[in-house]
Amino acid sequence: MANNMLLPALPEIQRHFSATLPAVQTTISFYLISFAIGILFVGPLSDRLGRRPVIAGGLVVFIAGSMAAALAPTLNWLVFGRIVQALGASAGLTVARAVAGDRFQGATLAHALAVITMTMMLGTTLSPAFGGYLVAWFDWHTGFWVMTGLAAIVLACMFVLLPETRRQGARGESAAELAREARAVLANPRFVGYALQVGLIYSIFLAFIAVTPYVMSQAFGRSETDFGFYYILLSTGYFVGNLFVATRGRGIAPEKLMFAGLGLQLAGAAIGLALALGHVWTPMALFLPQLPLAFGQGLALPHLTARAVHLAPDYPGVASSVIGFSQQAAAALSVQAMGLAAMNTPVPINIFCTVASVVAMLALLLLSPRQAR
Repeated sequence: MANNMLLPALPEIQRHFSATLPAVQTTISFYLISFAIGILFVGPLSDRLGRRPVIAGGLVVFIAGSMAAALAPTLNWLVFGRIVQALGASAGLTVARAVAGDRFQGATLAHALAVITMTMMLGTTLSPAFGGYLVAWFDWHTGFWVMTGLAAIVLACMFVLLPETRRQGARGESAAELAREARAVLANPRFVGYALQVGLIYSIFLAFIAVTPYVMSQAFGRSETDFGFYYILLSTGYFVGNLFVATRGRGIAPEKLMFAGLGLQLAGAAIGLALALGHVWTPMALFLPQLPLAFGQGLALPHLTARAVHLAPDYPGVASSVIGFSQQAAAALSVQAMGLAAMNTPVPINIFCTVASVVAMLALLLLSPRQAR
């Protein structure tokens, strides 16, 4: 929500600070980079100190960053607040995966990750529309105050509802030991392959939702609230894909779901590109192909993540950090690169989604040639 709620406000922020588009995009790309850096530390730190202290500390940092962003007098100050906000937010997603790794294995772990993702999507589905209405009714500052209050509520709930899940008797590994484990994990080419797959899927998702508010405004002349409405198509597809994995996916081979998911992702991207090249420039033509694309991502992502975490069963925190870093780093580079593209046409973002989908499918073919046949 911290990222998606801001998206409808980007055009207003650009007008408020009289800034260029690439400069405003740094509020997204620097957030993702800071998130990626934080992820590298919070996973191993949770292996050493426990899950609860790291999540609590992250929420406190997130609250401080949200307040700094809400009070920002300049764009640079806003970017600084976003960097602090992201460092705090990195604890939640990363340690949640580690908690799942503490409790579950194999197909059950994929099921748990799908449930976590569905819970996240309840917020991310509504946050762009909510953020658009906040901008229309108040101003772009309001979303940061809302996030401050929500984070305070989550912090209180964490102390009541979340037990410590790190295995009893597990010793706190030294930084040198964690570094050795990280190197061992990265030495496994299959782990790296799955982590890069996750990064590609997340890049498509983040680059699309970071660019389309400008396309909606400049190419279609639509308002911030309209973006939030059409975004529901994208998030609904992703939610339903994860719901299928959680409720019906246990009896289906993971390889089938991964190939089916990436195939749907590629098909949706190709349809979107064909419509854009055919000058069918409407919000529905832009967002409707994202429905099967996002559904495919929901099918593939839990199993790709579970495969990667399974390859480092003794250090799920380290594995979660590396996976999360690949997600955020790839997304940050993609978002900033797309900021240089023309926003008065939907063609560039559809080209990016299609090329990234092709690369993702080719990577999976290399990882699982027997299943591909």
